[in-house]
Amino acid sequence: MPHASATQTSQRVYRCTFCAKAQTEVKTLVAGPGVFICDECVQLCRHVVEKKRKPTTRELPSLLPDNAPTETLLKTLAGYDGVFERVDAAMQDVVDILRERDVSWAAIGEALAVSRQAAWKRFGSPS
Repeated sequence: MPHASATQTSQRVYRCTFCAKAQTEVKTLVAGPGVFICDECVQLCRHVVEKKRKPTTRELPSLLPDNAPTETLLKTLAGYDGVFERVDAAMQDVVDILRERDVSWAAIGEALAVSRQAAWKRFGSPS
């Protein structure tokens, strides 16, 4: 298979793994191993890291799901909605790129710890 053209590559839309904003909605999207983070989420994380203080014993239990308020759990659940679909779409993009580079189904299956047939069934057959 030939290498991906600029047209094929530009059609892929990558999203921040944390907030799910598309690359077109943010200033910068940084790629990591299987994840992306946008400049807005980096900024939020910087504020958390810059605090550099240990949580008090009163603050720590609220971070655990068993002790979180119901409203917090509902917001967390809403944030999870669609995560699997976004991860699956990101995996499909990676597999498409690998196939464009003539990477075999056997190699893709090995990377996913499944047979080549299972990899093809999940990512190669038309949806």
